Amino acid sequence: MKSSRASSIIWSLSHAINDGYPTLYLPLLPILMIRWHFGAGRAGLLAGLLALTTQALQPVLGIWADRVGGPWFVVGGLIVGSLGMALGLAWAPSYALFALALMLGGLGNAAFHPHMASLVSQRASTHKGRHMSGWMVSGMVGHILAPLVVVGMWHRLGPSGIAVLAIPGLLAAGSLYRDARRIPRPKSRPAASKPFPWRDTWRRGQAFWLLIILRSLGSSSLLMLLPLVWHERGGAPTVTGAVLALVYATGMVGNLLGGTLSDTWGIRPILMVSLIGAAVAAIGGGSATFGTGWIFWLTVALWGFTINGAGAVMLVYGQGLFPSQLGMASGLTLGFGNTIGAFGAWAIGTIAQWQGTSIAIDAAGVCLLLGAWAAWHLRTDSLAPLAVHTK
Repeated sequence: MKSSRASSIIWSLSHAINDGYPTLYLPLLPILMIRWHFGAGRAGLLAGLLALTTQALQPVLGIWADRVGGPWFVVGGLIVGSLGMALGLAWAPSYALFALALMLGGLGNAAFHPHMASLVSQRASTHKGRHMSGWMVSGMVGHILAPLVVVGMWHRLGPSGIAVLAIPGLLAAGSLYRDARRIPRPKSRPAASKPFPWRDTWRRGQAFWLLIILRSLGSSSLLMLLPLVWHERGGAPTVTGAVLALVYATGMVGNLLGGTLSDTWGIRPILMVSLIGAAVAAIGGGSATFGTGWIFWLTVALWGFTINGAGAVMLVYGQGLFPSQLGMASGLTLGFGNTIGAFGAWAIGTIAQWQGTSIAIDAAGVCLLLGAWAAWHLRTDSLAPLAVHTK
């Protein structure tokens, strides 16, 4: 029991540290845009490039987890992720080299998720939405702390001081390495007697893939726009991290609540409420007349809460489409559509650059509303039991 509890603590801490690294650059976007002379369009492109390695490669890494098992490669992922993100932000001399460092760090980050998500699912025999939410919450703790820490260090120590942020990842990798022998491998499965039914799975999941793309497009775009809006409205640079931390803090609550309620209410209602609520909060708070006052902070909190209410539910639904290959399901759910959607932030950033941030926010909000329409058309009649709504 003590060994299992210690392993869970190490998993959660490692997840928090691992997930903090991809968010380091976001609160510094206004500063980086001035430093390397690029506009909102290229700021949005960074989100797509990061997703290309952090998410698009997750299906491949998920297949690896399903076939090979074992936690050892996540140790290397933590090392590469921490060094790429922290050192790239600290020492990159140009936008192009920073983008390369960001992608390298994202590759290490991606190695962590599919295998760990499949292990969480295997451990939970019931209430998978709640258990998956709990695991995802540990990653969101990293999202909350990272913007606060990086902004404070940048303004006190300068760019080179960011390099020390690689240390937590290296320490976490060491702890996970020592604990590795106690982490169970995925359960062995008999070889499939026939090829995996890709065509049937695609047919049943078309609305789901569209939902992932639209949600990611809206969410990635709004995350990119938030620091720019804050800077544009005269907000203090030292508070930019707090704006993003609020999104992740309320998102942590929304993620946990959404996953838990899905076990009782079902998948479709949670997804629709999440996406419609996020769209309303984003469009309502996008008006420049609200400035940086309390209405701005309230809408930011509401958006973070609602958009993240769908996170664990979507992962559980994806695993229901691939019940015998949970690592690949996690990778596809977190990777395939999310990458396409994240590249859409490039287009939304271009809209912000030429038409203004308010119109760009409205465009992102419309994407979320379209995502709610896709959620309405989800099929749950032929899912595996782990994703079916039962009372």
